[in-house]
Amino acid sequence: MSRPSDPDLPPSDGLFPIRHVCAETGVNPVTLRAWERRYGLIRPLRTPKGHRLYSTEDIVRIKRILALLDEGVAVSQVSRVLEREPRPAPAAPPHAGPRIGSGEAAGTAPNKGAAIPLQDPVASVLVEASAELSTVRLERSYARLVMRHGWEGVHEHAFLEAYDALREEARRDPAAEARLAVFATWATASFAEQLRAALLLCEGPTCPALTPGNGHRRLAGMLFLLASARQGLRVLPLLDVVSPQALQQLTDRVAAPAISVYLPSLSAQGIERDRVRQLLGQDGVPCFAAGPGARELSPLQTDRRLSVLPESPLEAADVLTRALLGPTRA
Repeated sequence: MSRPSDPDLPPSDGLFPIRHVCAETGVNPVTLRAWERRYGLIRPLRTPKGHRLYSTEDIVRIKRILALLDEGVAVSQVSRVLEREPRPAPAAPPHAGPRIGSGEAAGTAPNKGAAIPLQDPVASVLVEASAELSTVRLERSYARLVMRHGWEGVHEHAFLEAYDALREEARRDPAAEARLAVFATWATASFAEQLRAALLLCEGPTCPALTPGNGHRRLAGMLFLLASARQGLRVLPLLDVVSPQALQQLTDRVAAPAISVYLPSLSAQGIERDRVRQLLGQDGVPCFAAGPGARELSPLQTDRRLSVLPESPLEAADVLTRALLGPTRA
């Protein structure tokens, strides 16, 4: 049987590269690999170059695994349950990709009024959940997604894609504006609760972390703080930009090795932009700047050492924690 040697080639001979399987089932590639390596739940074929190829039976099995997880079966017990079940008949070949917005990407029911076009099936589930204008529904959907795909799998791209889609739609549709408000309320509370729990486990130096912005515009900054705390960095959240004198007293008091700032686009910040520039223009501990507005700070003439982090909140958190805690802690 001939096999495609490149994972970007289209499906052939009843075998499918991992990107097709992820689109069909809504499962993150990292999760699929973990199911294979840690639990032996999936045994894909390999090309000579080592790329995974999945059969239609593998895809049926993946969907059954998702169903068992939804029923509350622990992933460590799924293999035992599957062994007691008869092997299913081969399924029809999957379509090339999920119907985004239909709820089929991750086994959720279709939801009228939720058809905001998205690329990531996980983001689609969050957007669909927001259509019910219920923080309880959002929390339940979010918990199931984290269980399936892992925390990083949900937040690396999908969460911000869902947020950006709702924000864009809110500019045109009052109904989407309400959805954005509910989504932001839920996400703010969820991130705050997770951050409090993560900080209880943090050790080492304290890093004051500024996240200027209002309302839902703080979500990306909160995600950056949470990702940093999850990696062991004891961040000290500051929701407002303080004066240079106040910041100097704070960094001296907690013996901070650095400060961090997560900035939305500075072009839209007005007075916040000027206060950030004034703050960073003063001498003091090094500053790590992240977010879409961070690159606008690069030309600043300052005695404070300024490092611009990647724009992605999770990537920025990874670089920051490695810089302050070392590679063994990040």
